[in-house]
Amino acid sequence: MSEFDNRSLSDAEMYFWLCQMARQLDVAAVIVNIKKGCTIDFVNHVFSQMTEYSEYDMNGATLAKLHGPSSDLLNEEAIQESIENGLTFKTSSLHYRKDGSIFWNEVNNLPMRNQLGELQYSLILMKDATEAMNVESLIELERDVFFSLENGTAVEQVLNNICSTVGATFGKKCVCSIALVDEHNRLKRVYGDLASERNTFPEEFFLIGLTYREQQLIKKPVILNNLHESDYQQIFAPLLEKYPFFSMWSQPILNTEGTVIGLFTIYFEQAIEPKAADFKFLNRIAPIITLAVKYFDQKNAIHQLAYQDVATGLKNFEHFKSSMMALIAHGCEGYLYIIEPGEYQNIVDLHGRQGGDEILRQLACRLQNLSTYDDSVIARYTNSSIIVASRQSFKEINIPQQEKDELLFEPYYIHEKETYVTLKVGKSAFNKYEPFMEAIRQADTALSNALKATGTVVKKFEQSHLESVEEEMNILVHIAKGLKNDEFFPMLQPKVNIATGEIESFEALARWISAEIGFVSPALFIPIAENTGNIYKIDREILRKVLQWQQNRMELGRKLYQVSVNISPTHFYHPGFVESAVALIESYQVNPKYIKFEITESVELDNVKRAKKIINELKTYGIDTSIDDFGVGYSSLSYLQELPFEEIKIDKSFVDYLADSRMNAVVKTIIQLSKNLNMVSVAEGIETEEQHEELKRLGCQTGQGYYYYRPMPLDDIDKLLEDTVHVMGEC
Repeated sequence: MSEFDNRSLSDAEMYFWLCQMARQLDVAAVIVNIKKGCTIDFVNHVFSQMTEYSEYDMNGATLAKLHGPSSDLLNEEAIQESIENGLTFKTSSLHYRKDGSIFWNEVNNLPMRNQLGELQYSLILMKDATEAMNVESLIELERDVFFSLENGTAVEQVLNNICSTVGATFGKKCVCSIALVDEHNRLKRVYGDLASERNTFPEEFFLIGLTYREQQLIKKPVILNNLHESDYQQIFAPLLEKYPFFSMWSQPILNTEGTVIGLFTIYFEQAIEPKAADFKFLNRIAPIITLAVKYFDQKNAIHQLAYQDVATGLKNFEHFKSSMMALIAHGCEGYLYIIEPGEYQNIVDLHGRQGGDEILRQLACRLQNLSTYDDSVIARYTNSSIIVASRQSFKEINIPQQEKDELLFEPYYIHEKETYVTLKVGKSAFNKYEPFMEAIRQADTALSNALKATGTVVKKFEQSHLESVEEEMNILVHIAKGLKNDEFFPMLQPKVNIATGEIESFEALARWISAEIGFVSPALFIPIAENTGNIYKIDREILRKVLQWQQNRMELGRKLYQVSVNISPTHFYHPGFVESAVALIESYQVNPKYIKFEITESVELDNVKRAKKIINELKTYGIDTSIDDFGVGYSSLSYLQELPFEEIKIDKSFVDYLADSRMNAVVKTIIQLSKNLNMVSVAEGIETEEQHEELKRLGCQTGQGYYYYRPMPLDDIDKLLEDTVHVMGEC
């Protein structure tokens, strides 16, 4: 280990590095000094633009400077505790700019520790999420309005609910009102917080913002920042005597013909200057009100909106079901396809829900532009997928190559940035003899199977898929019981010196015998445990029992051997992995050199720098690491030299084909590579004398497989080691 590896960054060096990075970011960044009471040392220019607070304003302050009357104090306390304890988090909070205006702030905390694990700073990234939150509120509001009207809720109650929802969304001290007018622009009704004042204040008061000067109609928002000094001061006088209002925003309500039918108004108790997101919000509120007001007169238009996905402009699932029922009623048969971009969640993480919506919209557009699309039906199915019904299968559809290339290989665009996706497709058949919803369920099951595959793939529903899902669900239920009832245990498989045949160490393999369902294959329960987040509990249980076995041998004065324990990717990257693993080892008073963690190669592909940091942390405690299944992943050589493993395990799939000259050359290269990097090479899955001899000839140091020993219970390992000692003694 070099002198540099042992060195940790000083506070000044860490601070300088963080500042340099923060200045380059296109999101707001705040550097919090943990050792100075979690006060702020630095904010970048994006933060200043977003909040109007300068670096001078924030220096020495805390995030409390962004708090205001509507901030969720419990959430803010949780944020502060996470910063103090060095925990990563992501949340949204109502924060205030310097001018008092409010915005939704998406807050991400990234704790910064030195190589000794000491918390030095927190890098907090922020983004104005007001528009996204507003859009989500509006989408939910649109749904509530529609279903309320469909269920016979009175228009009066619907409009009152709109006012209360909007008031809550803004998070400011405000009240909302909806004033409707007749064909002569005379006030008809008032809804919302000021409905009770209909007969108290003059009619012209409720229509300020609808007409100006000589009753000339206006069709754009009207913003009054100070009611006390506006042109309407006299009209507002009775209102201001009764309510502590200061500002007003109003938005005309138009019907589908562009005729003014009313006015939506928000009154604030403070000076509020609307931002761009606020104007967008106002512009989208009016159509929702129009939907409610004109429901009975424009039922057909409302039905059209009811069957449309607002975010993408696609038809929604309700429309899809209606269309399909009509096709089936006419005897049509065909195929259902549920299509989901494999990278959908990553896109949402990078670009928000709008990015995911945009990908689905563009995907649907490309499908609809296919010359063979004809009378197919397409709609949004879930947040992440679309559903297509066609009378032909993909094999029968003769899609021109140019159109196929555009669908599968041309980039999609989000905010003018290129994005490439793979398509996961679940397929099933529909006809008049089977329930339509059953066909959808089958396509859904097939999609779940497709999502497990790599690349663009189409999976057809098969009964075995459903049986597999049922089996997985059954196992998932029993995993929790198995952990509670101490049913998971390690089997040890010796790792042998290929040259001498001597046992050098062991690998702990997780096994499970359920009291209710019997033996469960690791190939079945481990992927399920990984997908459900239970794998780290199994990892720890195996490690604990290995340590207990080693402690027992130590107390009996027997020789200890190093045992390799497999660590899942999610467990490996957990912020508390190293700390909790070391604490467990120390609790059994076992020297850390007798534990080695085996890490699957694919783990490193996620984040090489982060993996290197974790491996180096383990090394400081004397814990070795091994890269498992080497060669099965991709881009291995590009990062292997950066990661300080002690051991490379050559996957069984390579050993099986040693007789093939090309595979032999690959294995030889891996063995030579391990020597060049001062790592031990271990060949897995050795089953024959020929494999053993060839690996010995190639210079592989360690072997593991049925040729030497099968995995054995701990008691059998003790007996094996005892017999080995006796044999050696006799020799």
